[in-house]
Amino acid sequence: MDWSTKRKLEYFGILVAAILLFVVLPFFIFIYKPPTCFDGKKNSDETGVDCGGSCRLLCRAEALDPILKWDPRIFRVSLGVYSLLAYVENPNVSAGVRSAPYIFRIYDKEGLLILERRGSTFIPRGKTFAVFDGNFSLEERIPAKATFEWGELVWSRTTVSGPEISITNKALMREETTPRVEATVENKSLEPIRDLELTALIFDSDGNAIASSRTFLEYLDKGGEAEVVFTWPQPFPTRAEVCAAPVDVTLVLDRSGSMDDLGANPPQPLTDVKNAAVYFVNLLHEKDQAAVVSFATEAASPIESVLGRNFEAVKRAIERIAIRETDIQHTNIADGLLKAKEELVSSRHASAASQVAILLTDGVATRPEKGGDPGYPETYAQQVANDMRQSRIALFTIGLGKNVNESFLRSIASSSEEFFLTPTAKELRGVYKKIAEKICTTRAAVIEIIPRIYPR
Repeated sequence: MDWSTKRKLEYFGILVAAILLFVVLPFFIFIYKPPTCFDGKKNSDETGVDCGGSCRLLCRAEALDPILKWDPRIFRVSLGVYSLLAYVENPNVSAGVRSAPYIFRIYDKEGLLILERRGSTFIPRGKTFAVFDGNFSLEERIPAKATFEWGELVWSRTTVSGPEISITNKALMREETTPRVEATVENKSLEPIRDLELTALIFDSDGNAIASSRTFLEYLDKGGEAEVVFTWPQPFPTRAEVCAAPVDVTLVLDRSGSMDDLGANPPQPLTDVKNAAVYFVNLLHEKDQAAVVSFATEAASPIESVLGRNFEAVKRAIERIAIRETDIQHTNIADGLLKAKEELVSSRHASAASQVAILLTDGVATRPEKGGDPGYPETYAQQVANDMRQSRIALFTIGLGKNVNESFLRSIASSSEEFFLTPTAKELRGVYKKIAEKICTTRAAVIEIIPRIYPR
């Protein structure tokens, strides 16, 4: 290649380079837009349009739906004024929604729509939270149920851990007039907290939510504490006390011959006694257990009903108790107590439950007999009662009528306060109600306070 050709090639190369540098490259830069998570196209490693892959937004199929833990609750705040609450779990441990539209719909008992309540909230990652909508008027309409629906949810990936929040010293006060819940909120994280929402839920003895309220803290310094208060203008519809522990209880019922002295058809006072015992069973809670044993000359063997939570079966067993007419039926209190003790310490006893026996009789102990010792029936019953006390079984005694040995029944009861004397069977329901209240050692209501930090 001669010198002239080389020079031409050099000039041509310079020209091409200049065109690439000053024409093609600027034009490419001008028209080329690199793929992003907001360009309206599926590109790069995205699994959908602007979602999935390395994008912060998740595709719809990559996120699980929020779980509504129970049906939305309607709470009456005052006359014609109500609030709503949905209790929701986000099963996505690394995804949340910054702005989540929702709709509450309220219906009357006829299924007619009364009101729609629309709003927007946020869904924190991997948390159970409350959606509260409060203090709106329905005037004279009475709500019966509510539904809750989400609008379109746009899920975002997030791995940022929220601050550590501790809620202690929860206390319910003034439940009979204007209920008030107080609590202490502590920020245990190393950063201050802003825009903290706190929703309080009050549960009754059956675990049902009976009231809710909400408050906010605008700022809580790192390591700081704050007292928060939730209030209601009227008492709750039901008491919020719950039993501290379940109860295993055995009803020990006298069916001796004297239990039809006031009437034979139906036998009285036996019929009233059975009705009162059924009433008592209706007062028990779902975690309690009940058993039934009747006695006359001897206690029933097998007993009428062993410990269990099938209260309908227990009530049927009570209703089947009858006075035997084959021979004279005496009063063996000791055997009735012995069978009750055996059942309460059996394998059917729930380890977390307290043990209670309730004896009802209308006479004096006359069996079992021991030659030369007319007081043996009571002495033996006292021995069995002492054994029950050693086994930590609480014994309540009820004397019905005028023919009972009051001092004896008082002595075998766990304490003098556990003995009741009632002249007639008509007062028995009141006695059993008092016993039901005594065996249910109440503790404070279940108070749940749910924190949630609004995104900034």
